[in-house]
Amino acid sequence: MSPAGRTRPVSALQRGELRQVLQRHGARGRWSAAHPWPRPLPAGWIGQWSSPEPLVYVPVEPDVVAEVEVDAAYEHGRWRHPPTFLRIRTDVSIFDVPLADPPP
Repeated sequence: MSPAGRTRPVSALQRGELRQVLQRHGARGRWSAAHPWPRPLPAGWIGQWSSPEPLVYVPVEPDVVAEVEVDAAYEHGRWRHPPTFLRIRTDVSIFDVPLADPPP
């Protein structure tokens, strides 16, 4: 599983699609590992250099595959530009997605 983190803002249509498939972390009542990201996210952690405010977010279960588009600019351990969400991939299981190493 390779979480990409955040993306550029999504459209209203995409938000509706995501709302239908994403589940709040731990909401299913089953055992779930601790979410790996701190709450809230430090502003610099997501590249929010212009705003010192931490980012409040809702952690979700990592059981949905999304197709994203990224550019080649990778530095300081992160993509220079946020990925662009393209679509939900219901035809792909999280177990079909190989772990990705960051670009060199």
